[in-house]
Amino acid sequence: MRTGRFSEYDTVLVWGYGKEGRAVLALARAEAPGVKLTVIDRAAPEDMPDGVAHIAEDGLDAAVRAGGRVLLVKSPGVPLYHPRLDAALRAGAHLTSQTNLWFARKPAAQRVLAITGTKGKSTASALLHHMLNAIGEDAALAGNIGDPVIETPPDAPAVVLELSSYQCADLVHGPDYGVVLNLMREHIPWHGSLEAYQRDKTRLISLDPNTRAVLNAGDSNLAARFSARPNTLWFNTPEGFHAPGGVIHFGDETWGPVPSVPGPHNALNACAGLTIIADMGLDARAAFDSLSGFHGLPHRLQTVAVKGAVRFVDDSLATTPESLLLALDAFPGEDVALILGGEEREQDYEGLAAALERHERIRAIVTIPENGPRIAAALAGGRHAGVVTYEEDFEAAVARAAASLTSGVVLLSPAAPRGRQFTVFGARGRAFAAAAQALAG
Repeated sequence: MRTGRFSEYDTVLVWGYGKEGRAVLALARAEAPGVKLTVIDRAAPEDMPDGVAHIAEDGLDAAVRAGGRVLLVKSPGVPLYHPRLDAALRAGAHLTSQTNLWFARKPAAQRVLAITGTKGKSTASALLHHMLNAIGEDAALAGNIGDPVIETPPDAPAVVLELSSYQCADLVHGPDYGVVLNLMREHIPWHGSLEAYQRDKTRLISLDPNTRAVLNAGDSNLAARFSARPNTLWFNTPEGFHAPGGVIHFGDETWGPVPSVPGPHNALNACAGLTIIADMGLDARAAFDSLSGFHGLPHRLQTVAVKGAVRFVDDSLATTPESLLLALDAFPGEDVALILGGEEREQDYEGLAAALERHERIRAIVTIPENGPRIAAALAGGRHAGVVTYEEDFEAAVARAAASLTSGVVLLSPAAPRGRQFTVFGARGRAFAAAAQALAG
């Protein structure tokens, strides 16, 4: 894995033309105008700059053989274990990523506060960014949550960097602080196995012993892997920041809930950031107080409509069974109608069915394509079997869920990624909001 100065190469291949790919291409054109640039993507993008070639994936081998000294910049969506990638490296291409290119260029004094986790990383990143800026610490926010990190201003003293497992898998630099919120079962097709997923995810804190790891003591996988790691801060412990019942405590001191983001898991997301802030010698209490001005993120326990005593809550980025269970804990004592289903990704729905047995106030479970039938089958025979249905049409699913309640929460927390029905990020949540608002009048 090379960090890569473009001028050292004859050819730069940019595999994937999303936000990161576009940012890399712009940087390469600026730094090395004479280098041959080629985008690898399924179809030629309509906005391809002049002088940039396009090939499909099956043209990669030939491009590497003909390219001289080749730097291959892989976008996160391309699996690190892709057979064409392996062949390209054996043919002599050097591999890097947008994140590694940025690490190689950033000022040494610029602090990197990197956050990952199967679930919660976007909210935790936004919370930390909000708190730092609220107490007068200028910090940028980049990575998986928004802008490509390579576009971050070099004069930003600190960067809150959200990283997915795809971005962690090929890191070659460790951050100053590395947060791992949790390790659940996710993205197995990309990584190949649960063990590989967990190894790739925690690479963030495994590269550099000087990285200050910030870990959730309540996650058994993290505790088992890193209990002996030096230079580690643990949150969710009685001595540090923890959040029983969603109320943040520091040791024996009770500080309070996070007003705008419901659920104990979101209070723990704030605890991770507060742990960093306190360790940096900053005013953690003032940072906590600033959370009254934090407004949460779209598609994460976001109320999108109200009809009488029924609230419609979009938690469409809850793509695992574990994240669904966390979402349910945000509504204690309320009746809930669930909408579940999406892309099949080898999730443990039998385990979900067992965990749902403790939830007495689920009034409906409406499953949807693509894996709704598998979820329904897993729930058969349990306490909620009589309220499980399947709807092919998404709007009909929302209507059926709403019809089961006179008060409470219609919760889209699908326990699966979006499927073929919703091809664009956020589309599932927007469709839910539109259907809910139509019902609410």
